[in-house]
Amino acid sequence: MNGRRITPEQGRVYKNKGGGEFLCIRGYNGNAVMQNIASKWTFKAKGVIQYEDGTIEWDYSTGGHFEEV
Repeated sequence: MNGRRITPEQGRVYKNKGGGEFLCIRGYNGNAVMQNIASKWTFKAKGVIQYEDGTIEWDYSTGGHFEEV
């Protein structure tokens, strides 16, 4: 399955190719600050790719932490 590089849209929820749903807090230059909907794990996703089925994945992430609820 072919994918293309995207800059995720702020406020949109994306399904990860490997599982889970992630809210885009901020998208910029093909990267994003994302938050796992279930666990609130928040991180910077570098090199986001979206596949034909709408799922996404990223090259790597940095700065991961749990947000206070």
